[in-house]
Amino acid sequence: MPALFLWAACTNQPANNMEKQTNEPTPKGDNHYVFVPGSFHGAWCWYKMQPLLHANGNTCEAIDLPAHGQDCTAPAAVTLDDYVNTVGRVLEKYDKPVVLIGHSRTGIVLSAVAERWPEKIEQLVYLCAFLIPNGEPMVATALTGTTSALVSGLIFDHEAGWHIPKREVYWDAFYHDCPPEDLALAEALLCKEPNGPVGTPLALSAKRFGKVKKTYIFTTDDRAVTHGLQQKMVERTPVDQTFTLQASHSPFLSQPQALADILLKK
Repeated sequence: MPALFLWAACTNQPANNMEKQTNEPTPKGDNHYVFVPGSFHGAWCWYKMQPLLHANGNTCEAIDLPAHGQDCTAPAAVTLDDYVNTVGRVLEKYDKPVVLIGHSRTGIVLSAVAERWPEKIEQLVYLCAFLIPNGEPMVATALTGTTSALVSGLIFDHEAGWHIPKREVYWDAFYHDCPPEDLALAEALLCKEPNGPVGTPLALSAKRFGKVKKTYIFTTDDRAVTHGLQQKMVERTPVDQTFTLQASHSPFLSQPQALADILLKK
């Protein structure tokens, strides 16, 4: 399994890109794809996606946010601005706008980044992600997910400033349609999620966030952020186009080719 043992050591440097190419035909293009992982995950979770997109002129990068993956920032110190600034440093590397893909919790990061640097983004892609209106924190919407396998299965340490799912809910909440080796990988690598960012209200405007093209990818078998909750979020904050995958909360692991096909259509 290529490059997966890079996460055995913890540093404060972002994860290296996995640049393995495949022999499968990929549409030609010069798109820049940047993947931002959701709660508890790091750059490692996108490892099946990069070979499918990083070919024929496209570039593809997955990053670690503070306190995730190889970044060892203490969770209690992490703010939403820290997440936004981390993504902003990545955008500075590219000479043209990028396709920015965010999973789950990272929907709030995508929105905040678009407000700060709309000119740097060709398109936002919300993958079963939290799409939250101006003035609201993510946690308010997340707690409405009363049928979520995740919401009822979290452990909190308020003093240390983090939360994480109980190990026994990993499969049900995230990976119920994934290969068993991906569950084993996740059990080794899932990390504690900082409390601060999810409780921070978003500050979004029509002139900046509102002008960026947005795509939402629904996951109909999702047990963490349910399909019904996803639909409600899109009703509150309309997007330019939608796609649907019959998948769990982790289609980058269970259906990487189908997800890549959607991204290549954009």
